[in-house]
Amino acid sequence: MTDRAFPAASHPSVAYRPDRHRFDEAVLPDGTVRPVWATVGPALGSLDPGMLREHRRQADRLLDAEGAGHLVHELGHDGTSSDSSPWRLDPIPLVVAHDDFAAVAAGVRQRVRALEALLADLRGERRLLRTGVLSPAVVFASPSLRTTASRTVETRRIVHASVDVVRCDDGTWRVLRDHTDTAPGAGYTLINRSVMARVLNDAMRDAGVAPIAGYVDSLRRALAAQAPANRRSPRTVVLSGGPSHPTFVEHSFLAMQMGFHLAEGADLVVRQGRVWLRVVDGVEPVDLIYRRLEDVGLEPLDARTTGSAGVPAITWAAQTGGVVLANAAGSSLAEEPWVADVLPAAARVLLGEELLLSMWEEGTALATTPSHLGSSIVPSSVVLRLHAAAADDGVSVMDGGVARVLSPTDHPRMPTTELVKDVWVVGGPAVQRSPVRIGHPQVDFGGSVPKRAAESLWAMGRAAERAEVQARSVRVVAEQIQQDESLVSVGAGGWALGVIDLLRAARTASHDADGPGSAPLSVQVRREIATGQRAVASQISMLLEEATAVRQYLSTTTGRVLGRLGRVSADLLGASAAPDDLDVVLVDLAALAGLSLESTVRGPAWRFLDLGRRVERALALLASLEAAAGRAVEPLAFQPLTESLLWVNESLVAYRRRYRSDVELGAVLDLLVHDDANPRSLAFQLDRIREHVASLAWQDGADIVQRASLGAITPTDDRVAGGRRISVDSLVLATRGPLLELVDAITQRWFADPVNPMVMGRR
Repeated sequence: MTDRAFPAASHPSVAYRPDRHRFDEAVLPDGTVRPVWATVGPALGSLDPGMLREHRRQADRLLDAEGAGHLVHELGHDGTSSDSSPWRLDPIPLVVAHDDFAAVAAGVRQRVRALEALLADLRGERRLLRTGVLSPAVVFASPSLRTTASRTVETRRIVHASVDVVRCDDGTWRVLRDHTDTAPGAGYTLINRSVMARVLNDAMRDAGVAPIAGYVDSLRRALAAQAPANRRSPRTVVLSGGPSHPTFVEHSFLAMQMGFHLAEGADLVVRQGRVWLRVVDGVEPVDLIYRRLEDVGLEPLDARTTGSAGVPAITWAAQTGGVVLANAAGSSLAEEPWVADVLPAAARVLLGEELLLSMWEEGTALATTPSHLGSSIVPSSVVLRLHAAAADDGVSVMDGGVARVLSPTDHPRMPTTELVKDVWVVGGPAVQRSPVRIGHPQVDFGGSVPKRAAESLWAMGRAAERAEVQARSVRVVAEQIQQDESLVSVGAGGWALGVIDLLRAARTASHDADGPGSAPLSVQVRREIATGQRAVASQISMLLEEATAVRQYLSTTTGRVLGRLGRVSADLLGASAAPDDLDVVLVDLAALAGLSLESTVRGPAWRFLDLGRRVERALALLASLEAAAGRAVEPLAFQPLTESLLWVNESLVAYRRRYRSDVELGAVLDLLVHDDANPRSLAFQLDRIREHVASLAWQDGADIVQRASLGAITPTDDRVAGGRRISVDSLVLATRGPLLELVDAITQRWFADPVNPMVMGRR
């Protein structure tokens, strides 16, 4: 699990002593099993190595389904594998007794209150500075200090925080560090629990594990409490650094779980003291921003800002009350090491309390817990991250967390391993879920789609269709050769030259205008097959990148299909890859298309996804017609070449069932171009495009589609000139031009307009 929050270690590891052979978390010093493990142990079963490996395999698959495999990083644009990989989930949880956890949670709640009080004091009375608890030289020299933060109007500085704790070998819990800037990990914790609930459902039920799903409601309620009181239906967005951000997976997951738009810096613009979300039909006001972008990258106008992912003037809008940031800008100050040193004294001054949890000191050995590493169960130490949501009526702590397993050489503040554990809190009373009321009126945001999301969905639809066309073209040609290798010489090489053009057209490569190359046609065809296979892997990489950017719009089942596509496409680059491997790709792409039709609400988001697919399918069909049906070949080659064309466009079976005769060009064009009942035909695509354009109330687009439709009814004949069939060339030229114009017009209309929105009327 990626996390930039841990600083580099400056001391040798004291996290785990290899000479220890007992599990402190499970076994007491006298050798007896801890009561909590006496309950959980039977529920988990024998912990057989084979069973643990199977549980790990299931967890890996389910993490992919949740989008946790960092799909965007799995393959580069060139189809090559990258070093990034998903975290691994240990099938053996970290088990904590309810009473034990309650004591730690109380300490976490107190720390969040103390940190909130410290930040409020620094922007207000500054008692800590006046009484000498804090040194002005230390405070004002801190790189995290944002002087503009003192003038913002948030009622709370900290809404979501997390605290890293460890259990020492004497049984006490100690604090490693606090996270008050963007507090990563809550989304990962929820994903881990979702996976474990499916892998070990019976064990969790038998052990009475406390649920954590209610934390989402607590976080939503805490965020809603910070919204401006004068806004009748406040709009909240989750601000992310985008797919390249190391914790983007949880940004997307949390946005999906809470029902908020996921926004990047380019999606937001500040005008007249307000923040506006750029949507497909203009701009919409934003009242509250759940900030997942760190302080250091938030305000591009600040000289200390790094990167370009932020929103210009966003802190100015926060100062004037135009938007509320949660957590507030400047909250990273509470993560400075000196804050942890002075927090006990600050708590005494500001809260009148002694801190319940002490800081971990270098040299203090940590307890160990059973972990499944490789094929063995070994003792390991863990860092437990707990999550808290702060509202005006108190601080809620999630009844669980995520535990990061330390390698023997790890420093506790910098875990390097990717193995994590779900945290099971057991032995407490049954949790009674009650409805959480946010307090705001119901508002339908179904028609609201950020421009960036719409563009990614449009690009995702196009990439999915290109991947399918390329995969099917390679598979069809390869299977024809497998069945009859003599095809390459049929009709003086007419079939071979035609399918070479067909394969190149599928990947939008130019035809060989100078005629065949010097290599034998059989070699050229196989070379094109291999090139096409690599192109499929690259196209799937682009599909996954766009899908990752809009993961919150996609179902869990869709995520599972995408994860499988990522693994299969990587296999296509291997030396042993064969065209037969494309069968799995085609099945998954068909499943993806079906899910987009059957599992997505027909709103603007879906329309851009399907519009991209329909436009790309129409262009691919025209390219295949030009490559195969536009070539004048000898009669012996015409039949298999036209069958290739029909097969690539999923219409060969329909043709045989309808005409029951040899392939004729007129009938082929009728089925592929004019038959609006054929879901693969040009007419069918134009009908769907026309419906989408009408739904978007875009008259200019409707006019372009009409011109494309007129081109599709270009009269056809079978005259040949210069080796090309005039009828096909004319039809392609008359239709492709308007379709390409439509692509440019869509880009200009929705995705390439300047950031100059008109301010909407007052509410």
